[in-house]
Amino acid sequence: MRKFFSITILLYTIVSFFAFAEGEREIQPTVSETGITIVDSYDRTVTIEKAAARVVSIAPSVTETIFALGMGDILKGRTDYCDYPSEAQNIPSIGSLREPDIEAIAELNPDIVIASTHFTNESLEKLTALSIPVVVLADQDSFEGVYHTIENIGHLTGSDEAGVALISSMKTTVNSVIDAVKGKEKPSIYYVIGFGEYGDFTAGGDTFIHQIINMAGGNNIASGIKGWSFSLEKIVDSDPDILVCSKFWDAKKSIIEANGYKDLRAVKNNNLFEIDNNMLDRQGPRLAEGLNALAKILHPDAF
Repeated sequence: MRKFFSITILLYTIVSFFAFAEGEREIQPTVSETGITIVDSYDRTVTIEKAAARVVSIAPSVTETIFALGMGDILKGRTDYCDYPSEAQNIPSIGSLREPDIEAIAELNPDIVIASTHFTNESLEKLTALSIPVVVLADQDSFEGVYHTIENIGHLTGSDEAGVALISSMKTTVNSVIDAVKGKEKPSIYYVIGFGEYGDFTAGGDTFIHQIINMAGGNNIASGIKGWSFSLEKIVDSDPDILVCSKFWDAKKSIIEANGYKDLRAVKNNNLFEIDNNMLDRQGPRLAEGLNALAKILHPDAF
């Protein structure tokens, strides 16, 4: 369902050059600029000459990170799904994650386009053909991937110090949660990402959300799968202690009424809990808050 990659950061300095004056060779005064180079999740080396002043985001997690770094004023375009913080909705939309409006992006004249998961090769090729720099940041195989993304965006936007401070704050929250649930018995949990006629989806053992469940003191019943596709039969067989679902779209009500789900022990015992899934599903700066919220569901007595 998704493809995972790793990111490497590389900063370099553009070397000075020599010029020749007519009649004699001499070293001309030159300006040495610091360029920013990112090796992105597609293993592409992307370079911009200086910190971006005009950014288009093609991912809610990217948009949230830019605002969390205090750089919201440089964001000139965002997707229809970039709804947090509320100020983001005042920025012009360039369409969806998979089918952004290439012409609208070009008209915004960005220094860099920052994308994440769901970004297509077709969109990448179109933007590259227009000589618009694009970097794809999709390090979703571990929780630590969010720190890499924040570091990268901090470099690209000239907000390295803010990035360091943001990561430090997140790590403080993470360590506090881990300490609080340490030694607690882990209840079995199923995290509902999607269900119904199109299938049942959750976080497999190779995802950053699975890692969050472990850090929050839970035992993910889907730890044995890769990716996001599960099955109702496996859920029923496992009959987890706790179900967690989105607080949006009347998900809880639908689960209570859904075949298979309504007969689960967690549903019958009123252990179906709602959460702001955007804090867990988006690998952005609110991930630590999502971890804290999930831990409080699993171990309310620890807080």
